[in-house]
Amino acid sequence: MKIGVIVPMEEEIKLMKESLTDVKKDSVAGVDITIGNYKDHQVYLAQSGIGKVQAGMTTTIINERYQPDFIVNTGSAGGIGEGLHIGDVVISDRMAYHDVDATGFGYKVGQLPQQELYFNADKTYVEKIAAAAKRTGLTSRVGLIVTGDQFIDAAEKIATIKKSFPDALASEMEGAAVAQVCTQFKTPFVVIRSMSDVGDESASVNFDEFVLQAGRKSVTMLLNFLDQE
Repeated sequence: MKIGVIVPMEEEIKLMKESLTDVKKDSVAGVDITIGNYKDHQVYLAQSGIGKVQAGMTTTIINERYQPDFIVNTGSAGGIGEGLHIGDVVISDRMAYHDVDATGFGYKVGQLPQQELYFNADKTYVEKIAAAAKRTGLTSRVGLIVTGDQFIDAAEKIATIKKSFPDALASEMEGAAVAQVCTQFKTPFVVIRSMSDVGDESASVNFDEFVLQAGRKSVTMLLNFLDQE
């Protein structure tokens, strides 16, 4: 399988890089791409940078340049669903933007004009990755992840998101852009997020401490998934 792996931060991809063999490097428009093998899989590992534009651009590059069979966006997020704890993993069944508002034109909150509100992850891969989470002993949930160019660090911000997306489990800054581009390329995708904070006032304190651990959990689960493919 040819798999694209898109991760926002260098700290979150170290384990994945260390797991690859026959490594080559590429760089396009400032996006660093590591190409290597993991067992029988060709992996295209890209560090997108943070935010929707960076994530969308990186996903376009990976799709255009390498035509992967599957793309996964992994990293950390803030947990905004009930009962989530730091270190828990959320696997997307669908993605949406929480910071889009074209309601003046008759669209729903989060819906871009001429786009669906939700971008649906590939059901088969969602099930396989959820099984990998179970095998690796991670606490995981499958559900909605929302994306915006905001770091959610206050209860008021969570309340605003939950008003439009009451079933949202996690909030981050890249995944829906990855999902939108993959949808348009017809490339199967899944977004994986490990909770580095709980999205409340302590988020800025917790993030630096837990981001490495959170990213490592996501990558461990991804490698276990690849072991079974």
